Amino acid sequence: MTSTDLFPGQWQPQVVLMAALEIGLIEALLDQPRPPARVAQELALDERATVRVVSVLVDAGYLEQRSDGVVVAPDARALLDPADAAFVGDRLWHLHDLLRRWVQLPEVLRAGGPARLERTPESLRAFIGSMRVGARERARPLADQLAALFPATKTVLDVGGGPGTQALAFQDHGWQVTVLDFPEVIDLMTDDLARAGIAVIKGDATRAIPAQGFDLVFCGNLFHSMSPAECASVAASAAGALASGGALAILDFLRGTGLPSSLFAVNMLVATSGGDVYAEADYRRWCEAAGLRDFAVYDVMGHSQRLLTAGKR
Repeated sequence: MTSTDLFPGQWQPQVVLMAALEIGLIEALLDQPRPPARVAQELALDERATVRVVSVLVDAGYLEQRSDGVVVAPDARALLDPADAAFVGDRLWHLHDLLRRWVQLPEVLRAGGPARLERTPESLRAFIGSMRVGARERARPLADQLAALFPATKTVLDVGGGPGTQALAFQDHGWQVTVLDFPEVIDLMTDDLARAGIAVIKGDATRAIPAQGFDLVFCGNLFHSMSPAECASVAASAAGALASGGALAILDFLRGTGLPSSLFAVNMLVATSGGDVYAEADYRRWCEAAGLRDFAVYDVMGHSQRLLTAGKR
């Protein structure tokens, strides 16, 4: 297991790891090696079960066996230690939330979605953290692609950009960036965004965007979480927020482009009340209804999503 391979392909080790996290086993093994039997006694766990779970975590590379016990492996600290500067563990918690939704798919097939799972401050934090991790590799190349497409850009509105990763990449191009997101998301990220000099707006783009005059409005992985009516509303709001000659850019999955998009549509089925993966024709229709023209679709290198753009004359 290397520092860049924190998520083994099999699902079973992840489930074992989540159980160990939830009951405090991982926390007990962060600082120093300890015998599994002693940890089981201190945490009031079944010793036989603890030994079996620890064995899996050692073989998966999450824990390291030493002469005096087991301890979190150095290569796994970024995944398991919130104090680690490179911490990416929020992504694991978010994936676990998704798994708990997916196992309810039989009931969703009978009654419709979404699956039952309470949204808590902790799950919101995990979601935002996961989005930040997931966008890190894509953010700069995507900003470069948009800069090449729209070289006159100076001001950008990032709708649903609360995690801030893409906004920072936009800022690297010298653009003045504003992020619009739900109040609870902005509240969670406001300190990070303020330190970066990124302006924020608390709001719901399906109702209105209370700002105008942007050269570029960016909606990254946003439309799939909304119903068709909400998508049409956001396209119209985005058009209203654009300056003349500005452009709307949407990053999202497209229906009919392969297994990743069809799987993600099921993810929206279990996670949202109206979200979906939409077809190119849907986006074209929403953009045209909003008065936008020159609709185009572009591949994004290394990613399953597509970049869709349309301009305001």
